Amino acid sequence: MQMQSSVIKIMRKKKWGDSFRFYEIILDGKNVGIIFASQSISVPVESGDHSLKINIDWGGSEEINFSIGSGEEITFECESSLSILKVLLIPYYLIFRPNNWVSLKQC
Repeated sequence: MQMQSSVIKIMRKKKWGDSFRFYEIILDGKNVGIIFASQSISVPVESGDHSLKINIDWGGSEEINFSIGSGEEITFECESSLSILKVLLIPYYLIFRPNNWVSLKQC
């Protein structure tokens, strides 16, 4: 019996913060690729439990733990958490909340 491959899809929204930078896709602690603004990436994974995180030089996202079944596809969305109102808070995010620089959520 052949197992169906599972896939996670990561979609990145275009937002003015970080729009010219790439994000690193970290799956189970390993860099599995990069993603640019308005891009989608599909990454094959084995069924089971995994963790996903997005990194940019100085910070990134919170880590998300998820389970995926055989042949299943799970979609995640990421974007900069930086808004025009938060521009003045950049030093705060860089020092105290580096894992909140990027928003990552399962769709």
